[in-house]
Amino acid sequence: MFFLFSKILSFLIDPLFWIVVFLLASLLHKRKYLRRRFLTLGILFLILFTNPFIYKFTNDLWTVKYKTKNIVYDYGILLGGIIDLESTADNILFSKYNDRLLNTIELFSKKRIKKILISGASGSLTSELKEAEILRNYLIEIGIPDSCVLAENSSNNTYENAIYSEKILTKIHAKKKLNCLIITSDYHMRRSLACFKKTNLHADPFVKKPLIKHFDLEYIIVPQSSALFSWKVLLHEIVGYYNYKIMNYI
Repeated sequence: MFFLFSKILSFLIDPLFWIVVFLLASLLHKRKYLRRRFLTLGILFLILFTNPFIYKFTNDLWTVKYKTKNIVYDYGILLGGIIDLESTADNILFSKYNDRLLNTIELFSKKRIKKILISGASGSLTSELKEAEILRNYLIEIGIPDSCVLAENSSNNTYENAIYSEKILTKIHAKKKLNCLIITSDYHMRRSLACFKKTNLHADPFVKKPLIKHFDLEYIIVPQSSALFSWKVLLHEIVGYYNYKIMNYI
């Protein structure tokens, strides 16, 4: 029920949905003065939510601030949401958030993490995809030893990522205190870290950030349709975070 409610809420906070509603109302409403107001709102929403600079500024405010520790972690816990639901073991379709996977491979190759735990099934009510298992096989194929990669295939949301990851690692390592590095995308880190802090795992965040700032006038003033999707994801994450607070997940 909670999963279904989240999906409905995610649809209702989609900026594109409200842009379409306002623009349709500006054409169809009986009262002329309200049509003008709806048109104004539709244009303002369109300008706001297609501006990549405004999105990036907001996303940076939401992103967890942290200091990188110069230690070797027992596990890098890679959270799912990396591949398309139409992926198969023989045909993996990576999403735009595959930075999580690339960061994990880099951290392992630099010996920043000893082992990798991939957490996540499909995150969908209509798919039986086992994302973690597919990604585990992929990492083994590219040369990471199978003894260094674990898969957790039961979780369908961030809260379950934390719960099931703790169960697996506790079963393997009994009462040993583990240092874990949570690897996910920047917008998702706040909720992820909050969920893992409720477990007995010692969890630090990892999100790669740019070391230099690039100024581009076009980036600031030219609308981009891709920003609409990015806003949808970010707003869904913000609402999800406070839903988790209400549910006492974090």
